[in-house]
Amino acid sequence: MSYDKFTPDEMIVTGTYPGRGRLARFNTPITPKENIIRLYEGKTPMWIPSPGEIVNIKVDCDPENIARSPGGGVDGYGVEWIFVDTAGGAMVKPGSPKVKDITEWEKYVTVPDPDSWNWFGSVDRQMENFSDPTLMHGITFGSCLFERLIAVMDFENAAVALIDEEQQEGVHRFFRAITDYRKKYYTLCKRWFNADVVNFNDDWGSQRAEFFSRETAREMLVPYVKEACDCAHSLGMYIDLHCCGFVEGFVPFFIEEGFNSWGGQPLNDKPKLKKQYPGKFVFTHSIDVPDDASDQEIEAAAQKFMEEFGYDNRGYFGGRNERLRKKLYELSRKNYDRLVEEGKAIL
Repeated sequence: MSYDKFTPDEMIVTGTYPGRGRLARFNTPITPKENIIRLYEGKTPMWIPSPGEIVNIKVDCDPENIARSPGGGVDGYGVEWIFVDTAGGAMVKPGSPKVKDITEWEKYVTVPDPDSWNWFGSVDRQMENFSDPTLMHGITFGSCLFERLIAVMDFENAAVALIDEEQQEGVHRFFRAITDYRKKYYTLCKRWFNADVVNFNDDWGSQRAEFFSRETAREMLVPYVKEACDCAHSLGMYIDLHCCGFVEGFVPFFIEEGFNSWGGQPLNDKPKLKKQYPGKFVFTHSIDVPDDASDQEIEAAAQKFMEEFGYDNRGYFGGRNERLRKKLYELSRKNYDRLVEEGKAIL
């Protein structure tokens, strides 16, 4: 099989990717979309992509996205959010949980109806962000299951509700409604934006441990998450998981549920997990270096990344340093040549 071997001309910057950061776009032998599809389809990508190569589209007609913006506001569930400048994000206004009793949650909140939103206006405002067929287009969302339970009940009450037998039936009804809502949301994202990738956002751990047991996750969360993943796949989309905290013990569930990738925090040992679950999942791994790092430090960080994680080109680079990303492009392109020549590339 013939292929394009790496040449220095590939390092010529031909433009920038849209969105925050404006990452440099190189003179790649195939399109970024073709390369990422290879990754998601279990093949060997020609270079290690970064999440910035997926153009992020924000559904700005979603009341939650509006409420969680710097201006704050009330989301589609009737929950009020305030923006915290020091954290760079929004939080539920403290002091008065919306749902007093999860067994009667229907009395306190309503589930949003995405059919009622102005999707046409959102598409019109963002046309330039998803009109390039050479790029993957992704849509990210806010709180899904457990995070949404926290948003309406506060953390302590939500954690108790997951394991309290008297409350679990109400939690199941709540999760059922959210899952139906999420599936409708995915369907509309495909219809209006022709999205390639959607995400599922639900934090399941702290810096030290998971928030709940694997048995609780299996009973209360996994069936609904799998249903959402199956829906995204049935629409021809890949699905990425955003799940913060130390959640290594849940990785088998992430794979079982059908996620294509996961951008977990560095406190999870991604190189170890990648070896533990080879070919089952796409991990994002980061090595951060200072903006003013020397060329030698950039080179050393790139070599370290390739040795411990990028040896098969399968994964995302999640770091923020653009010089490091540039070096990783070069090294992973040369690594692709090696893999092909040694018969180790999945073509």
